[in-house]
Amino acid sequence: MQEEKTMETPMNEPETQPMEPEQDDAVSIDLNTALARLQEMEQALEEQKNLYLRTLADFQNYRRRQNEEMERQRIRVLETLLEDLLPILDNFERALQAAEATRELEPLLEGVKMTDRQIKALLARFDIHPIEAVGKPFDPNLHEAIQRVESEEYEDGIIIDEVERGYRMGERVIRPSKVIVARRPEPPTEYTPLDIEA
Repeated sequence: MQEEKTMETPMNEPETQPMEPEQDDAVSIDLNTALARLQEMEQALEEQKNLYLRTLADFQNYRRRQNEEMERQRIRVLETLLEDLLPILDNFERALQAAEATRELEPLLEGVKMTDRQIKALLARFDIHPIEAVGKPFDPNLHEAIQRVESEEYEDGIIIDEVERGYRMGERVIRPSKVIVARRPEPPTEYTPLDIEA
């Protein structure tokens, strides 16, 4: 028996038919157009990628410059505060030296009063002011109640004493005032014996 040789075509591959010359030119033009379009898109993608990287680098540089500027501003504010605070410290030390030299209380008291005035003036320059408390109604946004005391003299919720002064800078509370708040005494309850009949 003689084996017949047959050409087998793979099952997945479609049979190709020879193209006519006009079809071959059209496919070639479409392929060239597609390749050109693909190169344009790749170039546009590369340009966008470069633009993104430049923008990211610019933003990182901007953020670094902003942080550096904020740090310089913080140092300037501290330097200004210290320039104003150091003469006050000098006056306080002079008052202590004068009190030690003369052993009198008057120079010390005068020096402490001068220091107090200078510190309050310095705080006012930075828009830092004490929070008024005594005689005012208790406000939890400005005050911290550390004790409530029964009082016939004051209305309920009125601040009767300030243990530690609070401060605000503009409208922002830096430290609330620690206060003692009045509370009206409870009226005494009358004792009435229970009538129990057996």
